Amino acid sequence: MSVATKLKQFTAEELSAFDGRNGGPEYIAIKGIVYDITRVNHLKGGKHHGVTSGKDVTDLFVHKDDILKRVPVVGELV
Repeated sequence: MSVATKLKQFTAEELSAFDGRNGGPEYIAIKGIVYDITRVNHLKGGKHHGVTSGKDVTDLFVHKDDILKRVPVVGELV
């Protein structure tokens, strides 16, 4: 992502709407960065090993480096 690109800013409340319910997108925040994990198959449905979509999961997301390389950044948590 270019330095000139301004990331969308999400509050915790706004992020909570992206929980994958009813087929909607699934976003998570890790270290202030919001990722779109909608297409990560083993995270489908919004929950997997303590990781819940629509939340800041910095403390819970163990395998972040491997998975996060493959998912788009959609914003930042403010």
